Amino acid sequence: MERKPDKLLHLILIYVMLSGFTYWLPTIRGLFDGPSYSWSGWLGIGGTGVGGQYWLLLIFTALMTTVVILGWRDNHKLFRWLLLTWSMILVIESGSWFFSLETVHIKGDTLGLDLSPGKVIFPLDILFLSLSCVWIFRDMRSKHSPHSPSWKRLNRNLLILFFCLLPLQFIFLRFFDNYKILDQIGVFLTIFQWILLNLTFYPWKTQSPRS
Repeated sequence: MERKPDKLLHLILIYVMLSGFTYWLPTIRGLFDGPSYSWSGWLGIGGTGVGGQYWLLLIFTALMTTVVILGWRDNHKLFRWLLLTWSMILVIESGSWFFSLETVHIKGDTLGLDLSPGKVIFPLDILFLSLSCVWIFRDMRSKHSPHSPSWKRLNRNLLILFFCLLPLQFIFLRFFDNYKILDQIGVFLTIFQWILLNLTFYPWKTQSPRS
């Protein structure tokens, strides 16, 4: 008998996915674009390519990715504390924007984006942290036995597709950065890749045959 989906956990993990675009994108672009790509992120960290505080960006991205994997694969003991850590990182970041005397912009030159979400993101991150605390408290009080979802063929195929995107991303981002449309394709592939990684570890259900 399969357990019922945890809707609150699913909502939390979707928010983790949405919060991850601004980390996954500069991580991949810094690696593949090289020195031609300048990036900035959490509390002013920044660099070009894999220079500057790229190592710190890698730590954040690894933490975020681990939260996604453990969350979807039902490894709750470690996941609880990593989720809480990630939630607090987001609150600290958006809180610095919210209370800043200057307007903070999120820019994406390749896609022509220039957003100033500081006043909106902070309340959402506070809500996300609150929901995470509610879920952690509820999960710690529950007495369900550990259960790891089975790895389906769909999970495997999505993981293969995830890795197949890497050479395409490298080609578009490294060699066509002077061609805006092709560079944009590389960016869209990277955005899609992050969504794909989340779907890869989702506990897909197999359709039971009808009698």
